[in-house]
Amino acid sequence: MSEGKPASDWRYQELQRLGEQERLMARELHDVREAIARIVKELLPHHAPKDRINDVVEASGYSRTLIEALRGGKDIWTYS
Repeated sequence: MSEGKPASDWRYQELQRLGEQERLMARELHDVREAIARIVKELLPHHAPKDRINDVVEASGYSRTLIEALRGGKDIWTYS
């Protein structure tokens, strides 16, 4: 450890553990969102009837706006 952080200070290890956990969770969230987008596109081709769109909105718990964006191929979860 460097001079400023004593080896006995448990907070450094906890910070490292939490950082690793956050990175893992971010990757899992990314994978889940990709799966959601893929399934929405599979269920809702461009010619899908409105009742099917409503079924997907209801099943997903997401707004129609979000489902329409996913259906259109937009990457709505990128924050750049």
